[in-house]
Order: sequence, then structure tokens, then C-alpha cells
Amino acid sequence: FLQKGHASVQSVAMHPKRPDLLVVGFNNGVFSLFEMPTATHIQSLSVSQHELKTAAVNCTGEWIALASAKLGQVLVWEWQSETYVLKQQGHFY
Repeated sequence: FLQKGHASVQSVAMHPKRPDLLVVGFNNGVFSLFEMPTATHIQSLSVSQHELKTAAVNCTGEWIALASAKLGQVLVWEWQSETYVLKQQGHFY
């Protein structure tokens, strides 16, 4: 269920108090959200063209944080309303 074309998994996060929520970041800049243990797909979104090296879920399970080191990108996504809380990119040289 984690096969996304030729993409490979780069980061994974689960909320410790809400283990039914699985976030997976791929090397093509896409992340997917699944409901566990059935692995039901909730949503996917392309947030970068580069690998998502870090994924995290906040303490309430409402926000997902993703980071791509290649361009210094950080993104916080509120998955229930499907809106950005924060989208930041550092300087790229």
C-alpha cells in the first residue's frame, strides 16, 4: 500500500496517542496520510519536488509537519481542513 509509482519512502510518523494516523513522506515530494490498521488512504499531496526527509505529527494529531532538506523547506499541514498552517523555504545557494 506504500507503493507510489517509482517513489520510495523517506520518512514516517505516527502520533503516539493516536496510532491510527500514519504519515508517509516520499522521495518525490509527495506525502500520504493513512488510517491504520486498515491502511485506508485519507489524502495525498505533492508539497515539493524533492524528498521529504522528516515527518511529524503535533500533540493533538491535527497538524502534520514535513521537511525537505534539499531546498530548506518546512511545511505544516492541517489535514482535516486541508490547509497550510505554515509554508517556509530558506535560502538556496
